[in-house]
Amino acid sequence: MRPILTEPPEHPIVDTGVLFDFLLWRFCVETRTPFPGCFPDYSAMTDCMQALHWYFDKHKPIHTSPLVIAEIHGLVKSRAKWKGRRVSTFWQFAQEELARFQLEEHLVELARMNREDLGTFGPTDVSILEIAVQFGRTVIAEDGALSRRLTQKQIRVLNRWDVLKVWHDSTA
Repeated sequence: MRPILTEPPEHPIVDTGVLFDFLLWRFCVETRTPFPGCFPDYSAMTDCMQALHWYFDKHKPIHTSPLVIAEIHGLVKSRAKWKGRRVSTFWQFAQEELARFQLEEHLVELARMNREDLGTFGPTDVSILEIAVQFGRTVIAEDGALSRRLTQKQIRVLNRWDVLKVWHDSTA
């Protein structure tokens, strides 16, 4: 059983899926891009994204890996299916948004990654795992396999629904 969380841990490490969804949502809100074309499951995600916004703003700096940022670029092009000017506009916005949250990126060199984990999880997840172990910080992730491995390493893992619950409890 997971411990009850009354206040999210400070300075979280954020994995790709959560950070991509959050940045896409923020971009669509700020640019008033219609949500059905921008964020297909908008209604289900709004509360979670507002909770993440509250959390990131309250517990900055947030941390991640440069590999996460690279994966987000791929997702912008493949999942959002954006090209050219739209991608450029997204990254200008994302750069400002991440600066506002005082993003700190931590490089984990491929040559120094744990070979067994690398073969199982790939370089991006291993970078998140190694940063979390190095700094002892909570990770915000949706990836089940990564979450289980982090838990094995005694690293706390939260998902967006955990953050939403704390946000709701704090505003009740």
